[in-house]
Amino acid sequence: MPEIDTGKLQEALDLLESGMVERAIEVLRDLVEEKPELIEGWYNLGVALTEAEEYDEAVKAYDEALAIDNFIFEIWFNKGAALYSLRDFEAARDCYEEALEINPDDAEAWNNIGNCHSRLADGEAAIEAYTRAVALKPDYAEAFYNKANAHHIEEQDERAITYAELAVELDPELSKLVGQWINVARNRITSRREDAEHKRRQLEKKDSKET
Repeated sequence: MPEIDTGKLQEALDLLESGMVERAIEVLRDLVEEKPELIEGWYNLGVALTEAEEYDEAVKAYDEALAIDNFIFEIWFNKGAALYSLRDFEAARDCYEEALEINPDDAEAWNNIGNCHSRLADGEAAIEAYTRAVALKPDYAEAFYNKANAHHIEEQDERAITYAELAVELDPELSKLVGQWINVARNRITSRREDAEHKRRQLEKKDSKET
């Protein structure tokens, strides 16, 4: 393992913590130029570039880190987040899959891969991923909301309402998001019930005439 320049690395981390992102990027760029084999330098450069919303450059930094060691959960996870911000949902999904190969018990990764599936219009895969997330973390309000919304998009309205109510119970702030669609779900349920009742009555009338 190469010797870590703890001075420059710590300086960059302190700068990041203080919100001096651009200066942190400068220090980290100097560090990786001096020691291109230093995975900590590339990884933290990716983090800093992500903070600066320079997502393309962040992906490049994470790729340099992965070229050194491609079996680190955090690198795949953060690369996925950067790609998601670039709206490259397929590539982001692939990164989260790599992360989950390393740590299949990370609830946030399952939630995020669910978001990728949702963006790619694969509702059932999204629901499955969100279900894994909440199974791993039963108080994960965001994942419960995302699961509810995915059920709503699939017009599985009873489930959508159930999980939406649970999400709001865990985090009342989510009521604002739930309020944008929950009445649509309730109205669809009512409409389906009324339609089923209408068909039942029509069938009864038909049967009574035939007898």
